[in-house]
Amino acid sequence: MSVESLSVTAYPRQSRRTRLLQELRQLAFALASIIALTIIFALLNARFMSPVNWYHIAQQVAIIAILAVGQTFVIATAGIDISQGSVVALTAMISALAAVNLGMPPIVAVLLTLLAGALVGLVMGLTITTLGVPPFIATLGMLAVALGGALLTTNGTPVFGLPQGFLVIAQGDFLGFPHMAWIALILALIAAFVLNRTRFGRYTLAIGSNAESARRAGIDVRRHLTLIYVLAGATSALAGIVYVAYTAAAQPTAGQNYELYSIAAVVIGGGSLFGGVGTILGSVLGALLMTILRNGTELAGISPYVEQVILGVVVVGAVYVDNLRRRLR
Repeated sequence: MSVESLSVTAYPRQSRRTRLLQELRQLAFALASIIALTIIFALLNARFMSPVNWYHIAQQVAIIAILAVGQTFVIATAGIDISQGSVVALTAMISALAAVNLGMPPIVAVLLTLLAGALVGLVMGLTITTLGVPPFIATLGMLAVALGGALLTTNGTPVFGLPQGFLVIAQGDFLGFPHMAWIALILALIAAFVLNRTRFGRYTLAIGSNAESARRAGIDVRRHLTLIYVLAGATSALAGIVYVAYTAAAQPTAGQNYELYSIAAVVIGGGSLFGGVGTILGSVLGALLMTILRNGTELAGISPYVEQVILGVVVVGAVYVDNLRRRLR
């Protein structure tokens, strides 16, 4: 079996056309869900459809979409990253400390933070590929380590006073579109190209479909999986940077539940927790759906505690739908 044919043989009982139709149906489901939620929340509160609110939605979706991009690659390999929220908090603190306490130029602080995120991902990747620790356990451990590291950096104290050159990363707009949304959009376009049009993307889907077949076809599975988690760590760091620039403050407890939002976004968008399937467009639509749900419940005056219950139900429901899709293949 050649490496190039792996993506074709990932599901031998299915044709390319069948898989394409399944992906289109899932995208249609995500779009229909977005439209339905939009109608419901518009009826509950007239402010929901205001241009100002949709501008805020564009800002809010950016961070979840960035995380969903990284999570898409991880889940496509049949892995999972539940450390994202804590890594966002850790890298948010690192970027703020670099820009405020150390007085680094914004570009240097950003590059340092992205490097820190990549190193976190490298540790997770090596833990999984070298030590043989399952992705869930490895990223669960990193969740605790990163959260502890975020709290230790300033003993739990937020960091304020970021320079304007740093804040402009997320604040402001271009062509009427928020800067942070542009960052998410550009990242999504690059990621979609990589996943669909490059050997790296084919390898990713092939490993998720059948890691042993991928290994026999000549793919260095360990190396590739390690790179996937490096990518996931870097995207979490980017989300941390955008979060700090948006809020103008670094909170050591930032990013709470973000990993749940990103996992739900990927699965709602057609990704499978069993690997081998995933689209960036679907994940972005899933992120938009989760953001609309969050924004709409707030405008409707629904308690944030109820919002947490809804989030849990959505995550479980998304996994159930994933299982159902898999059984019907």
